[in-house]
Amino acid sequence: MPFTVVDGITLGGWKKSDAIKQIDGDYTKKKIPLYFGLAEKAYRMPVPAEIGLKVSSETRINKTDYPWYLRIVPTSILWVHFINKPQAKPSYQRDSAVLAAYVNKELGTSCDVKPQNASLKLSGETLKVVPSHNGGTCDVNVVKKMLSDVKPMLNNNIRVTVPVKVIAPVINNEAARQQGEDLQKKAGAGVAIMVNSTPQTIPMSQLFSWIDFSVVEEKLIYTFNEVRASAYLNKEVAPKLAVDSGITTVDTHDFVEVSRIVGANGKKLDVGKTLANIKSFIDGDAEQAVAATAVVSPRVVFSRSYSPNDVGLSALMQQYSQDHAGIYGVSLVELSGQNRRASFNNTKSFTTASTYKLFVAYSALKRVEEGSWHWTDPIVDVRNLSTCFDDMIVKSDNACAGALLKKVGYKPITDEAKAQGFVDTSFLGSNGIKTTPADLSLFLAKLQTGQILTQQASRDRLIGAMKRNVYRSGIPAGVNGVVADKVGFLDGLLHDASIVYAPTGTYVLVIMTDGSSWKTIADLASKVEALRSQ
Repeated sequence: MPFTVVDGITLGGWKKSDAIKQIDGDYTKKKIPLYFGLAEKAYRMPVPAEIGLKVSSETRINKTDYPWYLRIVPTSILWVHFINKPQAKPSYQRDSAVLAAYVNKELGTSCDVKPQNASLKLSGETLKVVPSHNGGTCDVNVVKKMLSDVKPMLNNNIRVTVPVKVIAPVINNEAARQQGEDLQKKAGAGVAIMVNSTPQTIPMSQLFSWIDFSVVEEKLIYTFNEVRASAYLNKEVAPKLAVDSGITTVDTHDFVEVSRIVGANGKKLDVGKTLANIKSFIDGDAEQAVAATAVVSPRVVFSRSYSPNDVGLSALMQQYSQDHAGIYGVSLVELSGQNRRASFNNTKSFTTASTYKLFVAYSALKRVEEGSWHWTDPIVDVRNLSTCFDDMIVKSDNACAGALLKKVGYKPITDEAKAQGFVDTSFLGSNGIKTTPADLSLFLAKLQTGQILTQQASRDRLIGAMKRNVYRSGIPAGVNGVVADKVGFLDGLLHDASIVYAPTGTYVLVIMTDGSSWKTIADLASKVEALRSQ
């Protein structure tokens, strides 16, 4: 009918279906503020569906007819809406399970609302009160009952106010205000701190920007935030206090310190202690605030020398790792000459990265020697065993290595490695394939000296592929002579396991690292080479 109004919305001339869609759609978005006691802010503002309430205006709108017999009455268009008004309220359907779930989610088994203590915050150059709010306790069942009785209307502001037993905050507005006034009075126009016996004023607004407030043992306390204070203090105060430290020179030979010349200590600003001193002054516990300093130890510079023997080589490896970033495991086995052995962290377990392919190669060669595998066997794609073997070692091809590993089996390859004495090598762990520098160096030593595999042709095939390895930025870049090696790299792991055919003799060198670089590995290899060549 013309002039029909439903919940404050004029619908005259609308189709009933459009009117129902509009009104019911507005009800789905109607918020129902839930207050506790005298709280000024709603605790939650659910929409009807969240509390299991469905509001429908279909029935009342469908009854709002403009029948034909009234339409033919002259002037009825002007007065019919007075005698054929829609019913005042929509219909309400409720789902108690949805309501219970909502209350349980938002309030749990109790509807305790914690009080909010008053606090302070900096506004411009003044500390302003952050108002407190009462908390309280109430009965969850009362909340459910009140929400189940609510009947929202679009044109009426509705609120549900749950009666609570008030819990007052520990810190009220007046206590916070007084605290703020006391702080501003104590800080005055700023706080002067003594910097090398010279006063330097820190403005009050700067000081207050560092303050954090909290309640401890029912008291509003303040602390200085060291992170926020550091930028200012390190710029304005620290340079006036800083004294560079000297250098301590330490001479070592192998693992023994030979001499030490101690450099002078330096000084730097101690931000934490300086803030504590400022607080003590503001609180009246100290007569003045003093910028505090901390000792800066002298930088230590090592001058190292080594004996060209097992002890000296081991010392070189250990001290090199201490002087460079990353984690290291190193093993040296000389196969001629003095037959020296040196290591550092050689039993440390590392994820193998691609060095595991050496063990896969051994198991593959073993099967070829036994006659169960043949070089013409298809392995992956169009590649046979011969091609895949070379690709796995020369190019570190993962597809071939994975196919061969699957063909051998994780347990058999682990058992075969352990049978050769590589006791810390395993393909069975949940954290990946593991080995140690000791196991890799033993593998390569046995390979070079003919103690592994029965046929020289098998050993030559693997060593020949290693000599053609395309990744040469590690040990090969740091030593003289021909190098047969297998590298591994995965995330931060960089490994190089090598047989070095040096002018001074053949030796095995394995360097496993986490967090290092190929350049550093090459540098360590060059230093090992230089020392053993003395």
